Amino acid sequence: MKILILEDEQISATRLARMLHDINPSCVVVGPLVTVDDAINFFNENTAVDLILADIRLADGLSFEALRHAPSSTPIIFTTAYDQYAVKAFKFNSLDYLLKPIDRDELAAAINKASTAGKDYSNVNLETLFEALEKHQMRYRERFLLPYRDGYKTIKVNDINHVETADNTVFLRLNNGTSESVSITMDDLEQQLNPDRFFRANRQFIINVDSISHLGNYFGRKLIIHLKGYDADIVVSKEKAILLKAWLDR
Repeated sequence: MKILILEDEQISATRLARMLHDINPSCVVVGPLVTVDDAINFFNENTAVDLILADIRLADGLSFEALRHAPSSTPIIFTTAYDQYAVKAFKFNSLDYLLKPIDRDELAAAINKASTAGKDYSNVNLETLFEALEKHQMRYRERFLLPYRDGYKTIKVNDINHVETADNTVFLRLNNGTSESVSITMDDLEQQLNPDRFFRANRQFIINVDSISHLGNYFGRKLIIHLKGYDADIVVSKEKAILLKAWLDR
C-alpha cells in the first residue's frame, strides 16, 4: 500500500509515518509534502498512491486546493485539530477524519475503512466542507461573562494564566493571582480557546503560551511546565511532550 502524507509539521508527519509502518510494515510512505504547490506538482506528475492522509492546512494554504488535482478514485483521510464545529462539518459531509493527536487504533480503523470503501464522495462535498471551515476556523472565545455581586463581569481570555480543574470544579487562574470558577468542562474549553495560544497539557491543565516560564525534563521523557506567577508543576506525558515542543518551536 502506497500512502501519501500531506503535513507541514515535521514532528506530526514523522509520528504519523511511524504509526503507519507499525500498522502495516510493508506500506510505502510518500512525503510528507508540506505545501499546496508541492502536492499539486506531485499529482500533476500522475504518481499513483493508494491513500492520502491530508492535514487541513498546509504551509501555504488549504490542502483542498491541492486535492482538486488528486485522482478521483483515491480515498482521502483528513487529519485536523479544528474545533467541534469543524468536526460536525466533516460528519455532515460524510468524510473520514482523524483528530490530532492521532490515535493508532483510530488510524488503523480509518485505513481499513478507506481500503474497503474507496472514495465515495464528490468534490462538492469537499468544497462545502472547506467553505464551512474557512468561515468558522477563527471563531475562538475572547472573554467570559461571569456572575458578579448583583450583576455580571467579564474576564478577558488574554488575562488567563492557565485553566485548572480541582475538586470537580474548573477554574480560570488569572495573571493577577486571582481565580474564577466557570461551569464549562475542560473538554469544551479546549475547543473554545485558540490552539495557537492554549495547550492542553493533561486532563487537569490548559496552559497559556505566554504563561510558560520554562520546561524541565522529567523521567520517562516527560516534561514539567513551570509557569510564571504560579507554583504548580505540571507534568506532561511523553507523547504530549513531543506535541508541546512542536507547538512551542514554530
